[in-house]
Amino acid sequence: MRKKLYFGLFTILMLFGGAYLAVSYVLYDTLANIEHGCQNAKPNRPDNFTDRSGFWRDDFDYAAYWMPDYESVRFPSREAEFTIAGWYVEAAANAPTVIVVHGLGACKNAHTVLVPAGMLHKAGFNVLMLDMRDVNESDYEDGRFALGNEEYLDVLGGWDWLVNEKGIPPERIGMMGNSLGAATTLIAFAQEPQLAAVFVDSPFDNLPQIINDELDRNNYPHFLTPGGILMARLVAGDNVVEHNPYEAIELANGRPLFIVHGTADSRISVQHSYKLQHRAETAHANATFWFPEGVDHIQAASALTDEYETRLVTFFRENLGGNRR
Repeated sequence: MRKKLYFGLFTILMLFGGAYLAVSYVLYDTLANIEHGCQNAKPNRPDNFTDRSGFWRDDFDYAAYWMPDYESVRFPSREAEFTIAGWYVEAAANAPTVIVVHGLGACKNAHTVLVPAGMLHKAGFNVLMLDMRDVNESDYEDGRFALGNEEYLDVLGGWDWLVNEKGIPPERIGMMGNSLGAATTLIAFAQEPQLAAVFVDSPFDNLPQIINDELDRNNYPHFLTPGGILMARLVAGDNVVEHNPYEAIELANGRPLFIVHGTADSRISVQHSYKLQHRAETAHANATFWFPEGVDHIQAASALTDEYETRLVTFFRENLGGNRR
């Protein structure tokens, strides 16, 4: 009788465990899949682009930020088996340079990348825009995003290329990222101590919390979070919680950060940047925060264009040495 009871309990546990893993796999595969991202933006190029998704205001003047002369480039990720595609727009060989990093479901063709790049180029900066792995024209790995924990190696491959191929001094190179690209940028900043300065728009503070937020947004229970993290390891070999964006605060060592986050963000809660602000105050980090009131996810550049452009350009002018060697 006791053996039957144990066998029954074992069977129930096995069935429950199998069902949990199966649901966790579906969850991970659904939320991490980026194979079909950036389809709408593909016609965009630096010399002619617009918002093809109706995301920003209708009267935005995209032509003011078009960049007629650009170069298509390829370079190795720091995970050398992957080659990364990019666009490089040079203002001058000795100009300070900013790498612009896209978010989830986007690519270098997205207007949310091309507009800030155009703002910087118009002000005399060189800019490098890139597709992270599994996206658009870069090498394909598995079609899944690792929440910045692999992709930061791709953007640092861009940093290496600027230093080694273009001869840009490390102290003259900054990075700007949006949304999950902001998180990737913060991870890169933490992992590369020579990256001079970063400006990020709508980042998140830590990976377990953003995973829970994403589950809430898709009406999944939080108890699936460990299963999703496990599936990332089993299916793609990705440790999606290896690094957290907040480590950029802890490892900044006096290097400057600028963080903008709209208070009405419906995609990544502004609470994440409030947490980053608290960490920065505690650590006495060299961090500036701007919280535009009533602005939704990565829409500050659309809603408050002049102020956004001024803050972006001024930050990098002050921290990358202006236009002198």
